[in-house]
Amino acid sequence: MNKKCLMVVTIFVFSLITGIEISSADDDARDYIAAPPGTNVLAIYYKHISGHNAYCDGEKVGSDTNLGMNLGIFRPIFYTNIGPFTIDPQVLIIFGDASLDGQDVGGVEYSTSGLADPVLAATLWLVNNPESQTWFGITPFVTVPIGEYDNDDVLNMGKNRWAFKGEFGFVKGFGDFYFDLVGNVEFFTDNESYTSADLTLEQDPIYTLETHLSYDINASFFVSADYYYHNGGETTVAGTEQDDEQNDHTAQLTLGLKPAPNFQFLIQYGEDIKVENGVKENTFGLRMLYIF
Repeated sequence: MNKKCLMVVTIFVFSLITGIEISSADDDARDYIAAPPGTNVLAIYYKHISGHNAYCDGEKVGSDTNLGMNLGIFRPIFYTNIGPFTIDPQVLIIFGDASLDGQDVGGVEYSTSGLADPVLAATLWLVNNPESQTWFGITPFVTVPIGEYDNDDVLNMGKNRWAFKGEFGFVKGFGDFYFDLVGNVEFFTDNESYTSADLTLEQDPIYTLETHLSYDINASFFVSADYYYHNGGETTVAGTEQDDEQNDHTAQLTLGLKPAPNFQFLIQYGEDIKVENGVKENTFGLRMLYIF
């Protein structure tokens, strides 16, 4: 492994001091279809994430990085009106555990568990037309740095910094087919207590593009092909650029089940198909919605 790639893998490991990277705010198919005002939704997620292969500049440089995460998300959502517009104030409460070991990280085992940083959000629908199957909304997300964090630990659930994300979502239906296009950009404040030496970590914005193509097999069952692209996010530690920017592509398959009018279940499997710098991950996910 060349010096630059060894540094990138090392940076990946110790960047976990800033907190587990959680794709909790990545969207699912049809998330930008608004429910009627007055609807309340309780969403509960479970994600199992694993990874073994390390990449640098898009090339595989290691195969013994054993990363494992189990994440839960509790997400109450409330649909209401502001004037003529539908909005959905919500909070994502994130918790779980993570472990990391393997020869690529020196044969040492690390672990953590507890609460991650919660996320506040609310979508404002500028277009909400079920008759034409057309929806367009914008969503601000704010990540609040109150999750568990200790700069002496290699793994943390919290990230010790604020994050602010602006997102748009567009959904267009064509009978039983639905097409989603979602884009966002996320900005981060500095972590001024990075590592036990209190170095300052800065991170460039991360840009994300998602597409979902879903199809109703019947009134109770749909399938969706999902794609996610993340770009940017290079970090700087104590003024030194780390050459760890993202340029990553992920594919996912989603099965949606609706066994009763007020229940919905999603079963998902996702896999990174290209990773620029870091560990290639596989994700198994479940989501339950209760509508009341």
